[in-house]
Amino acid sequence: MWDSAESSSFVGLMQVPVMVERSIALHQHTPALQLVDPRGLPVASILLHRSSIDHEPELRTSQASFDLASRPVSHWDPRLWADRAPANLSVIHSLSGQVLASDSVDAGWRVLLAGEAGQVVEAWDARGVVRRTQYDALLRPTEVFEDEHCVERLLYGGPDSTAYNQCGQLIRHDDPAGTRLDDAYGLSGSVIRQTRRFLHSANEPDWPASLAGRDALLEPGDGATTCWHYNPLNETIRQIDAQGNVQLLDYTVAGQLKNSRLQLNCQAEQVLVSAIQYDAQQRVVSETAGNGVISTALYATEDGRLLALSARRADGLMLQDLLYDYDPVGNVIRIEDRAQSTAYNRNQRIDPVSAYGYDTLYQLIEATGRESAVVNHGPVFPGFQSPADPAQLANYTQTYRYDAGGNLQQLTHIGAQSHSRTLVTARYSNRSLPVINDHIPDEAEIAAAFDANGNLLALQAGQNLSWDRRNQLQQVRPVVRDDAADDSERYIYDASGQRLRKVRTTQAKTITHTADVRYLPGLEIRTDTATGETLHVVVAQAGRNNVRVLHWASGKPDALENDQTRYTVNDHLGSGTLELDAQGQLISQESYYPFGGTSWWAGRNAIEANYKTVRYSGKERDATGLYYYGMRYYAPWLQRWINPDPAGLEDGLNLYGMLRNNPLTFIDAAGEVAEIPKHIHYIWLGAAEPLMKHLGGIENTSVLNPDYQLTLHLHLDLRKGDETEIVAALRGRRNVHISDLREEEFFRKFQKTPSYEIYKDLYGDDPRHYSAASDVLRYSLINHYGGIYSDTDDMFKRGVRDTDFIPKPKRIFTMRPTDTPWNRDEIVINNNSFASPANNPVLSTLEKEIVDRYSVYRETGLGAVLSSTADVNDRMRIVSAVTGPRVFTEVLLKEGRGLSKLFSTMIDHHIKGKPLKNPKRYQAEAQKRMPLSNFINMGGSHSWK
Repeated sequence: MWDSAESSSFVGLMQVPVMVERSIALHQHTPALQLVDPRGLPVASILLHRSSIDHEPELRTSQASFDLASRPVSHWDPRLWADRAPANLSVIHSLSGQVLASDSVDAGWRVLLAGEAGQVVEAWDARGVVRRTQYDALLRPTEVFEDEHCVERLLYGGPDSTAYNQCGQLIRHDDPAGTRLDDAYGLSGSVIRQTRRFLHSANEPDWPASLAGRDALLEPGDGATTCWHYNPLNETIRQIDAQGNVQLLDYTVAGQLKNSRLQLNCQAEQVLVSAIQYDAQQRVVSETAGNGVISTALYATEDGRLLALSARRADGLMLQDLLYDYDPVGNVIRIEDRAQSTAYNRNQRIDPVSAYGYDTLYQLIEATGRESAVVNHGPVFPGFQSPADPAQLANYTQTYRYDAGGNLQQLTHIGAQSHSRTLVTARYSNRSLPVINDHIPDEAEIAAAFDANGNLLALQAGQNLSWDRRNQLQQVRPVVRDDAADDSERYIYDASGQRLRKVRTTQAKTITHTADVRYLPGLEIRTDTATGETLHVVVAQAGRNNVRVLHWASGKPDALENDQTRYTVNDHLGSGTLELDAQGQLISQESYYPFGGTSWWAGRNAIEANYKTVRYSGKERDATGLYYYGMRYYAPWLQRWINPDPAGLEDGLNLYGMLRNNPLTFIDAAGEVAEIPKHIHYIWLGAAEPLMKHLGGIENTSVLNPDYQLTLHLHLDLRKGDETEIVAALRGRRNVHISDLREEEFFRKFQKTPSYEIYKDLYGDDPRHYSAASDVLRYSLINHYGGIYSDTDDMFKRGVRDTDFIPKPKRIFTMRPTDTPWNRDEIVINNNSFASPANNPVLSTLEKEIVDRYSVYRETGLGAVLSSTADVNDRMRIVSAVTGPRVFTEVLLKEGRGLSKLFSTMIDHHIKGKPLKNPKRYQAEAQKRMPLSNFINMGGSHSWK
């Protein structure tokens, strides 16, 4: 909350300063409060809600409870807490801290049985599904059974599988979609050749043990093979899809995409995107598509907010010119497309402007914009206009009202075709149904509309939904017949939950027509027996936007040319607003309501436009009207997901809510890029007394970072005092948590890893080894929790900003290089402070590398070797190479894409005095990769000192 708009149907007519002033007035005296218990645990949060300046704020209180080990065991949202209802989520932990059981009012209950190493052996859910996993001696999963049907079998390469680097790697995975063969691996461990074979039947498999039996369930033939080539930094530079089409990628020395090209099978190479320019935060600010269209983005220097997006054709014609305005906290309040003209229809002036208003919880409560003047609501498309007809446009206003749990209660639409939509939510869950024909569903009807795991059972009357054992949408029946087969659309997924196949069957008298879509890397294969089509769609990312090339192997419509290249121009949410051909001419244009419905749609040819499948938020829209997001399906006309969030509480306590009812500001990208958690971790080992002098610095960090949780992980030598004085000194800091490392679930898992052997060796009676023990521990701890690690004597100069970290896969953010006291000629990236998302493959590689380097000391013990090394510099050289800055640096330079070049440039410039060839690019890259030096000063109490 920012403590200092009134809802109005004229919000779209206001000037931006007036909109901001009304927002400020609405938010006055509505602070966010947090209540903590004596342990510093957040047991309640209080928000003040109102949607109009005329209303008094209402309290919205969320509650949480914790067990004696400070683990959260129950959560209530404001709606259920006010009714003293069962908790939204209740959790039971084992003695080791692992979650044994959970009970969600939205998603039902789950129970699991774990093995000694924490691996899930068996699991049960509220639908009665029993999932059992078997492991080999290395604790790798080998079979997965669901209700005693074998739905997965996994095979790994043995000692004789060295020819294609398959030793120890997964080489065959039989899953619900068929079989994936990882035929070859590169030196870095990345797959370089992969084959997918589909099941002969669309039904769920029960995989037999024999390879011959499994192969018999597959379609005949060699399958679909995809190949990848990588450069020495493990960046993909070439992909060859299953039809022989080649995508080529070039990178700058900083690891940024420079251009991408496409060569269709046996055809000439074509450029998809080139001339990509980046700003200091590594955001694309300009690029040129293969059709000559130049896209540009403008960001505010003071806060990084997007100000403008434009697309201009080579002849100068502006195709898109979006301008963005925000309220003080960054909610989008106005979007204007200056490339579109003002229209007039039925005494209305229809400007190309959309405006938005929010309540004090930043939920969207009002939106204005343009729409098609024909009937347009529900899952259906508005009428297609060819060409675009301004006389078919009208202004609209939508208002939204939510309950205290964030469930939509009513949408009111005022426009050419005014209507409203009302939803009723269950008393003790967030399961909701719409009011249809004035019939208000009661509790029994809502309960019957969902299964025990919270999956919706009917999309609309007569459109039944079926779900597989993994709570993935399996089938929709849009037409149900008593005397003939139903029309249906069936979805098939791989082991990771990604959709690999969509099969639609329709009945035409005595004939059954089948439309089949198969999703492969960079390629979609679409066949339709009704039209005789076999269509190959080559899918490529081209900078900010994306490209699809349509190649018909058979059944091409007469009105369309083969190998048509279609460039999509996106808005800030990734929604496809324009489709352009290879000459930059308009194929179609589309506008969206805030929650994803299409408000109007036009183009040059209806047949051509109907081949557009990727729309709102860059996701595919199915014939049902549902959007497929990768892990579940979204119904835009309901503004809800149709089943609970499989990630749990990641997006709040309402597991059906879409983007916390703020769809203009937030994006759900199915978790493709991991964020850095707002969590700062400290580690202290040994005696408690020496830590006391650093507590002031930790307290200062908590003040500078009020939105961050700070955890001080203690492994104290209880012979030399306990944490009593530490707790007393930090008691007043609500965002500081003191944790006994030995009681953490993480530490119990850590004790079962090879890294713990090293830690145990170093955490002994000689405190000189504690920094090395802390080295080993910090990598595993951050890889488990994610967040920022910092030594206790490091000092924060300012608070961490959201713009400090630009998340990228496998990225670790660090300090800038420094020399070492034990060797002034050695330059390292210090490991005193760094940031990373959880489950980072680079940290996993680092942990493995340390174990490998420790192996030479296993017999005598590294601690004994260090104790017998009298010279402190010699001792620190060993520590640095095995656990500390040197091994940290070497692994990062090997695994971090583009980091080696930056590191070398830094040494050449700062140590050898060489001038910089491109100072601006150098500073931008250093800011991106090593931002912690901007807000942390390295301490001076390290043990090497």
